[in-house]
Amino acid sequence: MNKTYEIKSVSIPKFYKPIDIAEGKRLYQSRGCGDCHDVDGSGRTFIDDPAIGTFSGANLTSGKGGVLSDRSDEELAIAIRHGVGKKGKALLFMPSTDFQGMTNEDVGKLIAFLRSSPAVDKPQGNLKAGPLGRFLFLIGEIPVFVSAEVIDHEANHLTNITPSLSLEYGKYVASTCTGCHGFSLKGGPIQGAPPEWPPAQDISKNGLANYSELTFIQTIRTGKRPDGSEMKFPMPWQSLGQLTDTELKALWIYLQTI
Repeated sequence: MNKTYEIKSVSIPKFYKPIDIAEGKRLYQSRGCGDCHDVDGSGRTFIDDPAIGTFSGANLTSGKGGVLSDRSDEELAIAIRHGVGKKGKALLFMPSTDFQGMTNEDVGKLIAFLRSSPAVDKPQGNLKAGPLGRFLFLIGEIPVFVSAEVIDHEANHLTNITPSLSLEYGKYVASTCTGCHGFSLKGGPIQGAPPEWPPAQDISKNGLANYSELTFIQTIRTGKRPDGSEMKFPMPWQSLGQLTDTELKALWIYLQTI
């Protein structure tokens, strides 16, 4: 938890046009950033459990207590994709494994949205590992606890990727799902979650056997499965419902190969 990392900085493109900032906002919302950093970017406590620990997302605005004014775009990109903060220190419970493959362009648009957002004065919430959280991390059950440990920091980042109905793009979108559904996307207990949270569903081809492309997309958009049952917390369908048709169709194509 106290280990430091040396990450090579990569130049991040700058975006100022309203259309690009709007895409950055959609990325923020659809990739679940608000689940930990709140809808306004000011941060929120997303786990508060005596055994697992207390974890709060950072204030990503330029207000008092926020980190935005003290970070360059390149430093923010390292935090997003590598799970590493200031002075090379690992960020706790930052799910960078979901974002390590994000393109330079998408990261740039996401950061452009953050820089365009109103400042919110709010101090950083508590960030403390509990005894069970530490134990589960030590035995490898919570990789996201220190995601920097499992990320290839030497990998080259794509400059951009063209949205298309392809396996490549579907895999790109699917990285958003690994934090809860696991690297294999076959579900199971959600890493670091309190015991009352239900396990994540298997979203491989077998797990989605009762879905068609159409009902899969409808489920993500409405929160209701084909059998009429509702998806419950912590499934962030409201966020994922903001994925584009191309993203969801490409995701479906990729999941069918697993």
